Amino acid sequence: MTVKILKEGDQVINVWQIDSSYFIAVKQQSGDVCVYCVTLDEEKKPRLSRNSPLTIAFGEGEIESIFTTETGDVKVITD
Repeated sequence: MTVKILKEGDQVINVWQIDSSYFIAVKQQSGDVCVYCVTLDEEKKPRLSRNSPLTIAFGEGEIESIFTTETGDVKVITD
């Protein structure tokens, strides 16, 4: 299996497996760290999360998340 997610200047800092999922931590050139997930579907074919489910970025200790609802996207920020 080859996972093609790196952009120029990116660096893989860790890869780990939990059950049938693989998690890949990538440090981007900006300094942000994105964690991607590769899972195996019902047919045992690998599927990559297109968007990082977790991004660690510079900030003041906040958590920001965007949820998609029937009426549109909702941004939630907690501190």
